[in-house]
Amino acid sequence: MKLPPYASQSPHEAVRRSRRDWLQCAAGAGLMSLLLPHSLHAFASDAAAPVTRLDKTVRITVAYGAGGASDAIARYVGDAIAQRGGKAVVVENKPGADGNIAAEFVARAPADAYNLLVSGSSTHAANATIYKKLGYHPMTDFTPLANMASTPYAMIVNPKRITQNNAAEFLAWAKKEDKPLSFASANVGGRIAGERFKQLTKINAVNVPYKSSAQAMTDLIGGQFDFYFCDMVTALPQIKAGNVRALALSGADRVPSLPDVPTVAELGFAGFDVSSWIAIWSAKASTPPAVSAALSQWIGEALSAPAGKEFLMSKGLVPTPVTPDYLTMLQERDTKLWGKIIIDAGMQQP
Repeated sequence: MKLPPYASQSPHEAVRRSRRDWLQCAAGAGLMSLLLPHSLHAFASDAAAPVTRLDKTVRITVAYGAGGASDAIARYVGDAIAQRGGKAVVVENKPGADGNIAAEFVARAPADAYNLLVSGSSTHAANATIYKKLGYHPMTDFTPLANMASTPYAMIVNPKRITQNNAAEFLAWAKKEDKPLSFASANVGGRIAGERFKQLTKINAVNVPYKSSAQAMTDLIGGQFDFYFCDMVTALPQIKAGNVRALALSGADRVPSLPDVPTVAELGFAGFDVSSWIAIWSAKASTPPAVSAALSQWIGEALSAPAGKEFLMSKGLVPTPVTPDYLTMLQERDTKLWGKIIIDAGMQQP
């Protein structure tokens, strides 16, 4: 597998460098208007006239269960689309198969509505390596609208089951255990975080997969497994309520909502950085280019506004550039970067 020039760096450094290079290229080419969330020129060759009001219902299919980060942001942008487009927006969750069920559903949906998919680095980057065959094509079946946020994962435990107070104590205990520990995952990013953590710390642990982060959280509180790299939207309320304890964060930096929780890298595992991105696409088969252009504009406006950024950060999410061009860059880059991690972890399906 030929890797991109950023593959030797941590994903966090790759994001910063690739984002900087992308911005520099845009500036050098006189394309700084790409940074404006309301820019429509990416669709100009296909869109005859700008769309200001919608004539069909918008259906947003979320690739993960209700209550998680993807679901929260989908409903936020759904409200923004409804306000601007003047039509109802229906949000439906179709979890399963690492997002493949939702992606295939949207790609094949009838044209009786405008069909959007909220997913991320699973369906449009990692799954091309995990699965031998997909029922959709990540690039050709979808029009990129916006990358909406990135998210680290919180490594959490049930304090009634795991009595250690911090990650160092947890690791010391885990290495003494005679039997394998268990860790949950509700998406590809969380699974990769857990697998990478296991590799670096050399603890013995097996994965317990879930279709939704909410169900995994329910079972963690119920004492069904040992630890969980959970999305921040699901984790934060339970951490604040004292139902679970956060031991570490999977990203390269601490987050304002959990300032006292260290990153895995801070624990002595330099370079550990696993964060996912949450994005939105339209189905090319059922959503015309002019409509996709308008949707991209409205989503960008909503998330770039102060209220939108505050919403994201309140959920533990990290705001990112919200243009379709930036999303395309992420897809191409992470298909390679995540692909290498997946192969090294032996996560490919038979």
